Amino acid sequence: MILTLFLLAGMGIGFMFWGGSGPPKSAGNAPELSAKGLALMEKADERWSESRLEREVAAILAQIKGVGRVAVDLHLATTEETQWLYREERQERVPPAEQGKNSNDLMLRREPVFQRKSGGTEVPVSSGQKAPVISGVLVVAEGAADPAIRQQLGEATAVLLGIALHRVIVLPWG
Repeated sequence: MILTLFLLAGMGIGFMFWGGSGPPKSAGNAPELSAKGLALMEKADERWSESRLEREVAAILAQIKGVGRVAVDLHLATTEETQWLYREERQERVPPAEQGKNSNDLMLRREPVFQRKSGGTEVPVSSGQKAPVISGVLVVAEGAADPAIRQQLGEATAVLLGIALHRVIVLPWG
């Protein structure tokens, strides 16, 4: 009888420790995520895109006090460009008859570098992506009727995107 009592008490204590070892459950008051965190979580599998950048900038600008709703439209001068890895070979040849002169033949040969994938297919090797050039930004916000807010929105947009302030126009909503 005493042995059974100790066994049950031991099992109860074991269940208490085992049940409390998981991550703590929130009581419904989860910490707020930043606007950027929400935008990034929305489509985490999406690569860079113009619409994603517009959403992220709008979400950040909406956090400024007195701004209200914000819409952002980017205008790109170029598109995203993939840069490929090349192997360069330079050969300089001096003709024997003209060794005293500066008439050297320079031969430059560029070949793309390929990587062999499973199945025997070869694909060119990318050395990176070149981001598109932003030529202008239109920001429409509810609070932009106030000149101070309009200035803050313009400066914040220029800083966020790394462009000159004269490439940003801020207009009131409606």
